[in-house]
Amino acid sequence: MKASRILMPLIATGLAVTMAACGGPSSAPSATSGGTVAGSPAANSGWDINETPHDQLTGGEFIGSITYPIATWNTFSVDGNDQELVFLESPINPAYYDYKGDGEPVMNTDYLTSAKEDVTDGHLVITLELNPKAVWNDGTVIGAKDWIATWKAMNGSNKKFHPASSDGWDQITDIKAGASEQEVIITFTSTYPDWTSIVGTGPLRAEGAATPDAFNNGWKDYVDSYFTGPFKVTNWDKTSGTVTMEPNDKWWGAKPPLTKLTWKQIKSDGLAAAFANQEVDYYDIGADADGYAQAKGAQNSVVRVAAGPNYRQFTFNSKSPILTDQSVRQAIVMGIDRSVIAQSDLAGLPGDKVPLNNNLYVANQPGYVDQAKVTGIDYNPEKAGQMLDAAGWTMNTGTGYREKDGKELDLTYAQLTGVSASENEGLQAQKSLKAIGVNLKIKSVDISKDWPGVLVNHDFDIIAFSWIGTPYPLANIGQIYGGSGTGKDFKPSESNFAQLEIPKVQELKPQIDTEMDPAKRTEMGNQAAQAIWEAVHTLPLYQRPMLIGVRDKLANIGALGMARIPKWENVGFTK
Repeated sequence: MKASRILMPLIATGLAVTMAACGGPSSAPSATSGGTVAGSPAANSGWDINETPHDQLTGGEFIGSITYPIATWNTFSVDGNDQELVFLESPINPAYYDYKGDGEPVMNTDYLTSAKEDVTDGHLVITLELNPKAVWNDGTVIGAKDWIATWKAMNGSNKKFHPASSDGWDQITDIKAGASEQEVIITFTSTYPDWTSIVGTGPLRAEGAATPDAFNNGWKDYVDSYFTGPFKVTNWDKTSGTVTMEPNDKWWGAKPPLTKLTWKQIKSDGLAAAFANQEVDYYDIGADADGYAQAKGAQNSVVRVAAGPNYRQFTFNSKSPILTDQSVRQAIVMGIDRSVIAQSDLAGLPGDKVPLNNNLYVANQPGYVDQAKVTGIDYNPEKAGQMLDAAGWTMNTGTGYREKDGKELDLTYAQLTGVSASENEGLQAQKSLKAIGVNLKIKSVDISKDWPGVLVNHDFDIIAFSWIGTPYPLANIGQIYGGSGTGKDFKPSESNFAQLEIPKVQELKPQIDTEMDPAKRTEMGNQAAQAIWEAVHTLPLYQRPMLIGVRDKLANIGALGMARIPKWENVGFTK
C-alpha cells in the first residue's frame, strides 16, 4: 500500500483479518549456521534493515515473491491497490519522497530537486522543481503533463476512472507547468498539511492515465515506457508468474549493487518453506509463529524486527442497546486485560507484548501519547465494577453476571472463524469480562460468506480486526471516526463501524485537515485521540511487530516499519 492510500478492507497473509490505519542504524549480524533475530520493536522503534553505506555493498541476485498472478501493473487503480504489488514494483516506479522507519518523508533528489510551499489567499501552492535527468524508460523526460494526467485520473471528477482512492487528489484545484515542463505548480482548495502524501508517490506516465480505458485496462500488459527507476523488467513469464528485473540503463542515479531481481509466484502457505529452503531471500512472516520458527532456523538468514504499522483492535457498536451508554463502554475497557491478549496472540514471536494506547498514532510515530494513562481508562477491574454499579448494572450472585431491569448484561462478540487472533481475543476478553459480571457471548462468523458483511451491517456488539497505519496518522480521521451532521441527523462515514458521533472529533477535524503548523496539528491530533479514547469508539489491543526474514548479508532491506518499501539502489549484500 502506498503511503498516501487510505485504510481499506482486505484479508492479509495468514488469514489475519485486516482493514487497510526513527530508529538508527542496526548492527549487521554475523553469519551463523542458523537464523538470527535482529532488533526488537522496543529497541528499534523505526526500522531494522542492516543499514550499510552504498560503497560497502556488493552485488548478486535478490529473489522475492508474490502470491498471486499480476492482473494489472497500475498500483494507482482499485485493482492494483495491493501492498505485495506495490513492493514488487517499487524498483521500477518513481518515488518523489522516501520514508524513514517512523514515517518521516525525505525528498528523493533523483526525482525532485526542490518543493516550495506557499499559502496564497488560503490556498496551498506547492511548486515542484523536477530533476531534469529524470526520464521514463523510453527516454522521455518526466514533466508536468504526467502530473496533470494523473491528477485528472485520480481526483474523482470523472467516474469512469477507477482509482484506489481520490483522497488528497480531490483537494487539488489545478496543476500546471511553470517556467518549464520540469516546474510543476500544484494548487489546493485550501491548506493541506499532508501534501507529501500526494507528491510522494510521483505521477503515472501521462499516456497511461490519459483516458479511463488507458488507466483501467491499459496496464494489463507490462508497458516498459510507463516505468522508471533503478531497475527495469526484462522478462515476465505469465505462465509461471515469474518477473525478472535488471539494472536500468536509463537510470541516472546511484548504480544499484544488485545485478538481478527475481520475483517468484508462491502461494502464501508455501512461503515459510520456500524461505527456509533458500528459494526466496525475503519473507514477510506476519504473526505466524510457526513461520517465524522456520525463518529463525533457516541457514544464512536473519529475522529483522521493527514496530510495524498494523495493530489489532476491538470495535464497539455504539448503537447496540447496552453499549449506547458511554460509561458502560468505559467499564468494558477497564474489564479487559489487553496485556494478556497481546501476550497470547503474539506467543512465540519476539518483541514487547504490550497494549497500544492511542487510536491515531502507533507507538513508534512522533506524536504518540499514552491516552490510557492520560484518561485513566485502562485495565482496572475494581473501578469497572464501580462504574457498572453506578450505571445500574448490579451483580446477581447466583449467576455471576450483572442485571438491570431484569435483563442480563450480555454482549455478543463476532468471532471470525478460522482467524486465530479473532478466536483467541474473544476467549480472552470473555474470561476477563466474566470477572466483572459481563457475559460476553461468542458468535461465530464464516469469513468466506459473512465478511465483511457482518462488519458493514453492524451485526455485532464487539468485533476484532486490524487496522494498518500510514505515515500520515492525521489524514482522513473522519473516515473511521467521523461522519456528517449532528445529533439525530448524524450520519457516520462508511468506515465508522462503531456508528459513533464524537463531537470533539467533528469540531477538530476541519482544523486538523488544514493546520500547517506540525506542532499545533499534533496537539490537536492528540486532543482528538483523547476524545476517541474517552468515547470508546474502538479499543486498540497491541501493535503487531513487523517480522521479516532475509538473508543475513542483505543490507538496507528488512523490517522497514512505516517506510514499507526499500530504496532499491541502496540494496545489496555486505562484503
